[in-house]
Amino acid sequence: MANSIKWRMIIIYVLLVIIVMIMSGSLIIWQTSSNEYKNMKKELEQNANLIKHYIDDEANPDEIGNSLKQFIETNSNVYYDKKIYLLDKKGDIVFPNSEKLATDSFYYPQVMGALYGDKTDKLDSVHLDGAAVEYRGFASAVYYEDKVEYVVYILASTEKIKSMLQDIVQVIVLVMILAIAMAGVLGYLFSGFLTKPISILTKKAKDMAAGHLDDPIRLYSNDEIGQLTDNFNTMAASLKDTLEQISGEKNKLEIVFSHMTDGILVFDKDGVLTHYNPASVDMLKITAQKTYKDVFSEYSEVPYRTIFNKVMNDAVQHIIKVGARYYNLCLAKFLSQSETQVGMICVIQDITEHKKLEEMQKEFVANVSHELRTPLTTIKSYTETLLDGALNEKDVAMNFLNVINYEGDRMTALVQDLLDLSKLDNKQTTFIMEELNLNMLLEESIEKYQIHADKKSQKLNYHPSKAVYKVVGDANRIEQVIKNIISNAVKYSPEDSTTDVNIYEQENYAIIKIQDTGFGIPEEDVPRIFERFYRVDKARSREMGGTGLGLSIAKEIMEYHGGQITFTSIFGKGTCFFLSFPMVSVRK
Repeated sequence: MANSIKWRMIIIYVLLVIIVMIMSGSLIIWQTSSNEYKNMKKELEQNANLIKHYIDDEANPDEIGNSLKQFIETNSNVYYDKKIYLLDKKGDIVFPNSEKLATDSFYYPQVMGALYGDKTDKLDSVHLDGAAVEYRGFASAVYYEDKVEYVVYILASTEKIKSMLQDIVQVIVLVMILAIAMAGVLGYLFSGFLTKPISILTKKAKDMAAGHLDDPIRLYSNDEIGQLTDNFNTMAASLKDTLEQISGEKNKLEIVFSHMTDGILVFDKDGVLTHYNPASVDMLKITAQKTYKDVFSEYSEVPYRTIFNKVMNDAVQHIIKVGARYYNLCLAKFLSQSETQVGMICVIQDITEHKKLEEMQKEFVANVSHELRTPLTTIKSYTETLLDGALNEKDVAMNFLNVINYEGDRMTALVQDLLDLSKLDNKQTTFIMEELNLNMLLEESIEKYQIHADKKSQKLNYHPSKAVYKVVGDANRIEQVIKNIISNAVKYSPEDSTTDVNIYEQENYAIIKIQDTGFGIPEEDVPRIFERFYRVDKARSREMGGTGLGLSIAKEIMEYHGGQITFTSIFGKGTCFFLSFPMVSVRK
């Protein structure tokens, strides 16, 4: 309780009243005492002068002494509250002989002053012999022929003054008690008036600390406390807005953190796992791991402290393999606001597809090299044979030249397909988009390949639709796709086989269905059928002039037109391709 502002203010008020009362009371007592003693001196001086006036006309010292004795005896009833002494020039008491001063009168300042002509303003403090009462004395010299013969010494009791001062002290003490009581009450009321808003502010601060920022504090005045209250309300509103913004940003970060495809792990300086997102759980199968060692002990033998020290200088990247998937770990330090390192963050990126692309790129380069090297080797070897003398044998030379021409055409086709793929990849291919009659385009493509089917005694059956399907696209590119599928059906189907071609509508898409009864595709090769240079039967494909790029190009062209190419296949029974084109009414 003593530590509260309210009681401190009450104590301060009371102490202030006590100090003021003591100082003012002391001043009153001192002033009163000073005035009373001044009046006493004045009165004693007047009485001494009156006595001296009575005896001024006497002739000689003996007569003066007798006259003074007679006057004092005659007027003793007038000076009942005073004592009058007649001292000789030696300071001895001449009259009355029955009373003695407690101290030899020669040592009193007033007596000394009268005897030697030195006046003093201060009255003597005198005690009579055997009496406890204090008197104040005033002395006045009686001259004869300009010499001091006697001294009239008048004493007045201080009891009345002391009694009056005592009464004043009692009054002051009583007033002080009343003032202290009033100061306590007023201090209590006034401090309550001042501390009530502070108490409310204190309670509001506790509510704010607990998160309650909605209720503003009522203003009781426009003074400094009122201004503080208003500022407090403003601060609470601002703090509420700031917390809402922080909460919103935190929610955003949590949503981003939770839905990131990359895994996030956060470790403190001791390697303890403090935060992780769902993606990291799926990637690393985190269950009850609590430290860096628990998480990565199966994938890396580098201790956490070594990694942590490296991270202090720069970010560290490390690739690990978990099962059949590859992950790139990017480790970096994170700092507190004071820029002291407090931990390490690990970003986990799934680079499995990237690894696959790298492998495919390597395989692609190897295939391109192989596909170009094979015809070049053939051309070179046949050319060297001709140069060595075979040119003189006409039949052999013509056969060799036909082979060279065939391999040159195959290499030209390969290079052209590579250029087409490169342009498609880099968005450099120019498509002339226009509204097309897909039925007519399909019929023309079938007619062009009918002769190839007839050569292999195959049936190329077209089942037209009565409906006309309008699509938007590049006629040459769409025809290229159709020819590629029909060409593959004819090439990779045995003699006397059948290829059926249908066109129909399904969910606002025009579907071209090309089904053959050829060799089919093995199940293990199905996922890779659209990969570049991938062949199901490489030897047979090269024998028939395939480059292994046709289906990859067809897929790129179909996707550009907003369509897709899909297939089903049963090994040994045949393959069915579906080309889906968005019709004009639904194409975006």
